[in-house]
Amino acid sequence: MNIARALMGSPKVLLVDEPTAALDHERSEAIVRLLRQVTAEFAVATVMVTHDTEFLPLTDVVATMRDGRLTAPVPAGA
Repeated sequence: MNIARALMGSPKVLLVDEPTAALDHERSEAIVRLLRQVTAEFAVATVMVTHDTEFLPLTDVVATMRDGRLTAPVPAGA
């Protein structure tokens, strides 16, 4: 994943597809924390698609897909 390249041009939304795929636990957590930091520092909305639910508490809002339907977003800790 090339976060620096994705931020060139000052996007308003950063789309991230499976950023923790094929990474060990430590690196996965580091990537999710980096995305959180980048989101705040660059004032960009980050949409992360993942099957790895372990790091969802590090996000602000979670929406899930089931049977092709997107659920209403809820705060990550709810």
